[in-house]
This record gives sequence, C-alpha cells and structure tokens, in this order.
Amino acid sequence: MRIFLVLLLCLGLATCASHVPQARILSPADASLTGQHSYELIDPQRSLEGEPPFPERYRQLPQLLRHGLSARGYHQSRPPQLRVYYWLAVQDSPLTFKVDTPAPNPLGPYQAMHRLRDETGVLRLRLTDRDGDILWEGVISTGLSPAHDSAELLERATQALTEQIPLATP
Repeated sequence: MRIFLVLLLCLGLATCASHVPQARILSPADASLTGQHSYELIDPQRSLEGEPPFPERYRQLPQLLRHGLSARGYHQSRPPQLRVYYWLAVQDSPLTFKVDTPAPNPLGPYQAMHRLRDETGVLRLRLTDRDGDILWEGVISTGLSPAHDSAELLERATQALTEQIPLATP
C-alpha cells in the first residue's frame, strides 16, 4: 500500500512540474556560421505592423537574448558579423469539440459543439549574415497567451531556443 502511495505521489509531482518548451529548428546551422561570433540585435519594431501582442515581454526579450547568446559564446559588437532578428507573435487557431450527447430538439444540433480558440505565444529567432542570408532559424512555443502571460514563461522559452544555436567558434 505504501508503494502505491509513493508512486501516486511521484506521478502527481511529475504532472505539476513545469515543462520546458520544445524548440523547432526551421533552418539548421549553415557552414557560414562557423567562425562568426559578433552580433547585432535587430529591433523588431521596424518590421511589426501595429501594436506588438505582448508589449511588456518585448521589452524583456533583448536582455534575455543577450544572455542566451553570451552563454553560446557570441558577443554584441559593431560592426557585427551576424544580425539577430526576433519576433514574438500570437498563433491563433480555432478548436472545435463535439459533445457526446446530442442537444435537445427545440434548440437544434448546433448546441452539440463547443467552439474555442487556442492562442499561443510563439518566439522566432533568426541569425543572418550582413547580406541577409539565413544562417540559422528556430521557433518555440512560449506558453504565453493573452490569458496567461508571465515573464518566467518567456525566460524559459528564450533559454530553450538559444540553447539550440551552435556554439560560437573562435
């Protein structure tokens, strides 16, 4: 009986633990990335139309990116060898769930469906050379949403994404 309780407790703790978001590499590291270690962060405000989805988090991003790139051996300098572009956006997709039991006849069958929206923050990071050629690009779901916004979620996502960038070689 004690073993069952211990296993149940372990399972409960495992489900409560915060998960690290999974990064997806869109463009693997190009051979041209080798030997380049200085960068410049490109302000996304120039390419955004309208208000950014998470204005407070956008202000937090440059420091998080500098920290993550520094941990990989890159440093900020002028003139840069690399340009680092970053975007934080909301990916919005509809969700439809059918109910197991049909609705009562007077109001019709449309009641047997629930229509919801899935809004998830997505961070995209792109490293290019000075000519604009993509040397590496990745994306990660941040866990942010308009209903659930947290500095900690963005920090974990940024760290997980920057850890996918190849180490800078001298």
